[in-house]
Amino acid sequence: MSVDVAGRLCPALRIVLSDLWRLEAAHRELQSRIAYFAPVWESIRPGSLFLDLTGTTRLFGAPMDTATRIGREIMHMQGLDSVIGLGGSKLVAQLAATSLDRPTRILSVHAGSERSFLAPLPTMLLPGLHHVQASHIKRRLDDLNLRTFGSIADVSPDHLKSAFGSAAESLRNWALGIDSSPVRPPIAQPSIERSVDLTPGEVDYHYLLGRLYELSEQLCMALRQQRRTCRRLCLTIRHSDGNERIVRQFLPCATCWEADLQPVLTHLLIRGFRRRVRLRRMVLCADRLEFPHEQLSLFVSTAGTEPTAHHRLSLALDQIREKWGTGAISRGRTSR
Repeated sequence: MSVDVAGRLCPALRIVLSDLWRLEAAHRELQSRIAYFAPVWESIRPGSLFLDLTGTTRLFGAPMDTATRIGREIMHMQGLDSVIGLGGSKLVAQLAATSLDRPTRILSVHAGSERSFLAPLPTMLLPGLHHVQASHIKRRLDDLNLRTFGSIADVSPDHLKSAFGSAAESLRNWALGIDSSPVRPPIAQPSIERSVDLTPGEVDYHYLLGRLYELSEQLCMALRQQRRTCRRLCLTIRHSDGNERIVRQFLPCATCWEADLQPVLTHLLIRGFRRRVRLRRMVLCADRLEFPHEQLSLFVSTAGTEPTAHHRLSLALDQIREKWGTGAISRGRTSR
């Protein structure tokens, strides 16, 4: 049900918007704690993770003991009740967690009992039904009155193949609790992020552009300190009504200089700030980081290698800020 329909049905409806930054911060905190227990883990969405506990028995005990300890850690760290499913595959573990009857918080499906556990569960819980053939498969399951995992498992492979074609093997494997997909660890993508809170909110374009330039100076200074360059900028803005927008743009070449970023920043703000609603927060992120290619000259002459006036100014500002603080000096266009 959409929010608009819910509002018409219930005029007194109160909508509480989630704070995505706090949600992501809590998820990062959860990930940092989970990494202590599991060498490999996969993030599904904020607050939900797959853990591979293979080989951790001698360190933390049986998986049930580890799950209990993780639940206590989450309660102590974030004050949240956790729901944990244990199984021999990602499919079984996920369904064990989603099908728990509250207030039970941990459910373990032992090896060999997967089929009996899955048999009464509805087919709407099948993974992968959001893919291209999802609607077709769902309609066919309803037409054949296959409404539970158990009913699919009872059908012979040949009959399933005649009804579902290439999807028959996956359907049967899922119904039997067979899922060979591994736990995929996250790929670390280095990035640098700076943000500014606008309280109580701001709508003036030139003021917002100045604050954005200020964020770019902080990013570029951090890039130069790390001796890195970036190839893409990402701007996230949040309005006072909770609406968020994310815009990204690749740079013509990898850089760490403010003069190269300023035209891109103007374009990003024009693309992102299209609603005349006050902004409460802006986040500027530089990613696709790389180390600059430095090629030594084969000749004594160094003509053309001297830094430009813009570069010399940026380096001078870096030195002042490192000695006296970031607020010691600022460019005119970033002044408030």
